[in-house]
Amino acid sequence: MASQTAALEKLFDEWARKHAEKVSTAEPYLMPEQETPYGGFIRDGIINLENWKKQKVRICFILNEAGGYNDLEKFPNGADLAADWNERGSFSTFMFKLAVWTKAIQDSFVAPITYNKQEVMKIRDELIRSIAIVNIKKTDGQKRSNFELLQRFAAEDAEELKRELELVNPNIIICGENFRFLRGKRPEEEGAKRDRVFYSDEIKQIAKLTYLWGSKLIFSLWTPANFVGTISSNTINYYAVREMCRASMKAFTQKKKK
Repeated sequence: MASQTAALEKLFDEWARKHAEKVSTAEPYLMPEQETPYGGFIRDGIINLENWKKQKVRICFILNEAGGYNDLEKFPNGADLAADWNERGSFSTFMFKLAVWTKAIQDSFVAPITYNKQEVMKIRDELIRSIAIVNIKKTDGQKRSNFELLQRFAAEDAEELKRELELVNPNIIICGENFRFLRGKRPEEEGAKRDRVFYSDEIKQIAKLTYLWGSKLIFSLWTPANFVGTISSNTINYYAVREMCRASMKAFTQKKKK
């Protein structure tokens, strides 16, 4: 347990130094004028290590970027999202959506039940403290991500993102409309720097929107951050995510038996 924490901290320290050295001198760290200042490096990862170790189903959400950490006076050396979420629990509408998704994935392993908002409300803090978060862009973000900028960060930090996922070591990885930035072919040049987190020859598609990376399942779904129309409904998201996970894992089990 301690070694996992130490390894993640070492990775974040090196990652933050890399960003600090390039923040004003290199793409994608050289922010266009219309973007907010880069700010400090935002650590993420496992929200509560003790709870994480207890989980049979360890769920990691790959998100675009964090918001609310651009106060350079409060966070002169960057912020720690994982520590903040662990301390505060579920404190926003978005985080309640994450709690609903987490419950849906957990429930995909048991007999179908009816979505119960009140039940999720009671355990929402516990659900948040059971997951891990990996943000592609480790700096304060916007309500609407700049996808061109996000793609540049995904390519620039591909090695670090892959290493973070290996250290976090989830069973299930949820990508919210960002899998396209993380997946691609290997660079043609021999010895070229890694520019994708998942290469096509490292993953296998086992069902629609579902991939296998080693022993880890990857779901390429819509983003939990959607607040538009019916797709923002927690009830709809609960059933859709639960049944998609259930169907994908059934397909995976059937393929293993062949």
